[in-house]
Amino acid sequence: MIRKKISKVLVGLRTRHFLIIDAICLAIAPLLALEIRLDGILNLAPYLQSLAVVTVLFLAVKLTVFYGGGLYKRYWQYAGLEEMAQITMLIGISLAVEIIFFQQLYQLNNSPIANLPRSLPLLDAIISFLLVAAIRFSIPALERWYQKPWKVQQGDRILIVGAGSAGTSMMQTMQRSPEVGLDPIAFVDDDPKKITKRIRKLTVVGNRYSIPEVVRSLNIAKVIIAIPSAPGKEIREIVEICQSIGIPTSTLPGLNEIIQGGVSLGSLREVQIEDLLRREPIQTDVEKVLGLIGGKKVLITGAGGSIGSELCRQILKCAPTEIIIVGHGENSVFNIQQELGKVLSELKKNSQTQTHITRVTAFMADIRFRDRLEYLFITIRPDIIFHAAAHKHVPMMELNPPEAITNNVRGTKNLLDLALKYNVEQFVMISTDKAVNPTSIMGASKRVAEMLVLQAAKKSKNPFVVVRFGNVLGSRGSVVPTFQRQIAEGGPITITHPDITRYFMTIPEAVQLVLQAAVIGSGGEVFMLEMGEPVRIFDLAKDLIQLSGYEVGKDIEIAFTGLRPGEKLFEELFIPGEKYNRTKHEKILSLGNASRLVKENIDQEVEALCQASDRNDENLIVSMLQHLVPEYVQGYSTTNLHVNKAQKTTAVAKISSAGAVQLENDLRMALANEEFRMHYQPIVCLETSQISGFEALLRWQHPNRGLLWPDEFLPAAEETGLIVPIGEWVLRQACSQMRVWQSQFRLDSPLTVSVNLASQQFFHADLIETISKILKETHLDAPSLRLEISEDVVTENSELAGAVFFKLKTLGLQVQIDHCGLSDVSLTHLYQLTRLKYGKFDSLKLDCSLVSGLDASNPNLEVLHKIVAITQELGMDMIATGVETKWQIAQLKSLDCVYGQGYFFSEPVEGAAVGKLIRAKVAQN
Repeated sequence: MIRKKISKVLVGLRTRHFLIIDAICLAIAPLLALEIRLDGILNLAPYLQSLAVVTVLFLAVKLTVFYGGGLYKRYWQYAGLEEMAQITMLIGISLAVEIIFFQQLYQLNNSPIANLPRSLPLLDAIISFLLVAAIRFSIPALERWYQKPWKVQQGDRILIVGAGSAGTSMMQTMQRSPEVGLDPIAFVDDDPKKITKRIRKLTVVGNRYSIPEVVRSLNIAKVIIAIPSAPGKEIREIVEICQSIGIPTSTLPGLNEIIQGGVSLGSLREVQIEDLLRREPIQTDVEKVLGLIGGKKVLITGAGGSIGSELCRQILKCAPTEIIIVGHGENSVFNIQQELGKVLSELKKNSQTQTHITRVTAFMADIRFRDRLEYLFITIRPDIIFHAAAHKHVPMMELNPPEAITNNVRGTKNLLDLALKYNVEQFVMISTDKAVNPTSIMGASKRVAEMLVLQAAKKSKNPFVVVRFGNVLGSRGSVVPTFQRQIAEGGPITITHPDITRYFMTIPEAVQLVLQAAVIGSGGEVFMLEMGEPVRIFDLAKDLIQLSGYEVGKDIEIAFTGLRPGEKLFEELFIPGEKYNRTKHEKILSLGNASRLVKENIDQEVEALCQASDRNDENLIVSMLQHLVPEYVQGYSTTNLHVNKAQKTTAVAKISSAGAVQLENDLRMALANEEFRMHYQPIVCLETSQISGFEALLRWQHPNRGLLWPDEFLPAAEETGLIVPIGEWVLRQACSQMRVWQSQFRLDSPLTVSVNLASQQFFHADLIETISKILKETHLDAPSLRLEISEDVVTENSELAGAVFFKLKTLGLQVQIDHCGLSDVSLTHLYQLTRLKYGKFDSLKLDCSLVSGLDASNPNLEVLHKIVAITQELGMDMIATGVETKWQIAQLKSLDCVYGQGYFFSEPVEGAAVGKLIRAKVAQN
């Protein structure tokens, strides 16, 4: 009871109370300082007059500095380091002033303080600091003393993941608010320096991998992830650990969401899909955005949509003179108008000095009707236009091409014509990655709209720009709401194709970058937002099922329905011929030559396209689009699907079964117990018999069945999804072994190690990041690693393969096509693929069936000659596999095949035995 009363008294102290207490303490401080300086001499009579002078002087100086420095405007219940720093600074300033006055008085004739020691100001400052700080920091100390440990907090026992500022703040909030029923017990943090340390009486008991043990030992009821800056991959791993032990998990939102409101218990929520896809926070040049928009009239089309409404929210913060909301959906326009009106009302209430409040004007209009738009321009005269209105639904626009043209093309042209007529300063069009090499009416129509903007930029010489980005989470067209609805209905979740991937970013992130691009733009540029790594929709669906508390395949199934008309397996970001450069902002690329890729005058062709849409002439629309956008190939993505895969699209993916679980357990045990083995087979120059590299081959040393070849267990690995971690293990082993050989043997010519990737491994979203990490860990140069991709993988998924290929080549890796020449049709496709679209693969590898046929009476010479012609034209190496006889070598030499691999040279052996082959090579050289 006494503690409680003391705590209430201290917490209730106000400014006048602190002033009185400080005056008393500071008046006593010189006396205590003199006592200390004189070693406790009791007879102070000779010093009383001098002491009175300096006491009044020091007291006046300190109170003046304290008041002027804002010390009496602080709320001390939550005092921390910032308050301590302020007290230290003010005492330091006071000391400097006191020393000046003290020295001036000391030097006077008949000085009134001549008998005082010169160290008195310093001792006085030290004692004053201790007294002032003790009074103030006793308030939060007693507050915590009252709450804990004497007061037992009732509620769920909480483990906080992240012992940084957010986690510490969250812990303090829980301790100060016992009524919420959350009792923080411990931290976990991946920083090894923090482990075993105590933070405000809570111990950091381990890292994320310690969570299962900590939950059991400390009887934890809930885990809270308090790392707002953590990337999605890290959040995903923590969530998976918690889900594996069935512990409920909550999180703080990302920095972009809490930057305005700070960390509070109200910020806590369940983990969402946005958290698993979270990326590093965007650094925004706020001053330049304010300079662009502040005091301007800003018109936003499509303002009721996902992007348009977020543009309204963020632009409102930049204090424009007026925001003109344009849309033809009355409910969505009304909703955003009401939302902005509420914000403005709050600003008016809280603002005492602000003279300008932004005006919000809602204007109902369809951008296809020029007369209605012109009335808007005449009456309001906007300065800046953000054009977000568009039809974006790909399958729907395939069914209704005239609507895509009238809205996306004619609507954009109307806006641009009026922007030029009424001297609009700046125009920013929101585009889409579907405008790049479009396969849909929607994508092609957006590309035409881009061309119109770039042409207008040439005419006006004003900053008219285009900003492209991919899918946004939470938008009306996003797959996430659809998946959530399907989960709520009990499933199944429907996906068009198991390998389909998309780029994602959050709506606020996209709009931040749009505003930043508007600042950077000078006119005629297409800006491409850095979208990060593509996400497989199948993985997205699995994450949503698990976050909803269900098990994939057991509670909710996943069904594949086949690609829809105009839909791609993956989205591309750049049009061939575009040259892109980094801008001042790390997440924005500028396609500086984009306007030079537009025809000089496309107005007549665009007008003909619009007339075709007026007549509902869909065939002519497609023809005109193909003429305007040469890279537009109607329905291309649906024609390159393999027949076998097409037959599977209506089947439901049974992810879990008893047999699959057993296989998965066996394969996991094989990885854990190191039952997998790496064998290496040399690749030899047929002319010189010199070894040029080795192919890494995987084997399984099964404890009961002996040595197993990949054909005997990789199908099971693909079925269970373990093919990806197995592939990562193979890559790491092969790179480590090659680095060992390089360090042991001095070679005149470099060796390479080849690793064959299955389809799931090659198209996995983390492939590039994984390879980069392995190369860094093993210190292996990228050109020493050669990746092999089967011909059918490349030809069946040409679009997605092209994207991965470019990233691999960017890393500096060698890439070759395996199992080449199995069919004449695929060979023709392969030729077009390598020559026209992706550039140069490093080598082609003949399928062993072609080489074995060389001993027969009717060899496959025609196919071989075609392959030879391709490799020679493209300057690629050709490697023959399955070489077993001298006759085959002679035939291959006559075909100008340079390299061979097979049992004629050596059967696959483990790493130690390969060392003998390399030694022999070194000795021979």
